[in-house]
Amino acid sequence: MTGTLAGVRMRLVPRDPMQRSAMALAVNTGVTAVLGFLYWIVAARLYSPAVVGASAALISAMVLMANLAELNLYNTLIRFLPTAGSRSRLYALRAYLAVAAASVVVALVALPFLRHMEIVRGLLRYGPAGVALLVGALLVWTVFALQDSVAIGARATAWVPAENGLFGVLKLVLLVAFAAAFPGSGVFWSWLLAMVPVLVLMNALLFGRLLPRHGRESAHGAESVSRADVAAFMTLDNLALIGATAANYVLPIMVVVRAGDEANAYFFVAWSVAAVLDVALVNVASSLTVEGARQKERLAELTTSLLRRITVIALPLVLVVCAAAPLVLALYGDAYVAHSTTMLRVVVLAVLPRIVVIVWMSLNRVRQKLGRILAVQFLLTGSVLGLSWVFLPTYGILAVATIHLAVQTLVAIALAPTLARAGR
Repeated sequence: MTGTLAGVRMRLVPRDPMQRSAMALAVNTGVTAVLGFLYWIVAARLYSPAVVGASAALISAMVLMANLAELNLYNTLIRFLPTAGSRSRLYALRAYLAVAAASVVVALVALPFLRHMEIVRGLLRYGPAGVALLVGALLVWTVFALQDSVAIGARATAWVPAENGLFGVLKLVLLVAFAAAFPGSGVFWSWLLAMVPVLVLMNALLFGRLLPRHGRESAHGAESVSRADVAAFMTLDNLALIGATAANYVLPIMVVVRAGDEANAYFFVAWSVAAVLDVALVNVASSLTVEGARQKERLAELTTSLLRRITVIALPLVLVVCAAAPLVLALYGDAYVAHSTTMLRVVVLAVLPRIVVIVWMSLNRVRQKLGRILAVQFLLTGSVLGLSWVFLPTYGILAVATIHLAVQTLVAIALAPTLARAGR
């Protein structure tokens, strides 16, 4: 019996570390997607579209600020932690301290821009205590996101779907519990308060077991990296990350400003569904960064393998979502079917050119060709945000989706020859 179970496990779990990591990150995306869909479906049923739209805008703002406060340590840990050796715990601890300080600064700088949001205005009525709560919320948000990169960089990716699955369940439970008591802010509070217990449990596991084990396993292949190398990576790649974050999280805020809370509810639901696939691409591609850093002699082989596997999985998923878009949106309500179906189909199609873009960026992170990533990312972000700002008031949320698809496709066509040469 034991031999049979071992054989099944060997068939289901790939031997190659990159494939195992990619599988765990794909499972994480699936778990997060299912729970995320359920969460916003319940939110749409229990809260008004105006509350959903306003809460989505605030959550987007918090994610944007958290990404700024991360100082790109997410990608930096994924790139350098795999070869940190005995310094693994020190790397992670320094990263946490750095983002804690940055969170305070970012929250205080952003506070004047958040005052127009009803939930923020409600907190600010409590004076310094309300400000402290907002700063603490951003700190929790930032460290919560960063802990995934620590697990990925320590080659303990299997724990990431377990952690995010627990968060998704707690968030959903609190969403229902808060519907009656906090009808205007329950969405935000359920998101924030669910993070706290998961944050404590995950970091107890990381610092007590996973990082010490990784330090022992990677000691023989520790990479000698100067502070200048790390600083250069953080700076340039951080600028690229800010560009990517702006494209994803400034758009809902832009829709609120240019079209109103209700329009943003219809936009945000469709955008979130498509974003699940995009997040899956980014997460799975990070396995190339981890294993490429440890096995640079196999970089061409790893790149080709990852590109092929992602395409085989993503193509049928895109087709299914396009065909089933009305059924998916019907779970949110008839109004979402009427206003979001076409937009969902368009933004989901953009996932296909994104495969080329994201794998190209992961490859260049391994090679530390960060100037190229920065140039491409700001071309993407500047084009999408600029054109959306112009056409959104006249053509509505569908204009944003169409611009996103067109820009991603053109950039992917430009990058494809370079990626093909790298694979050879």
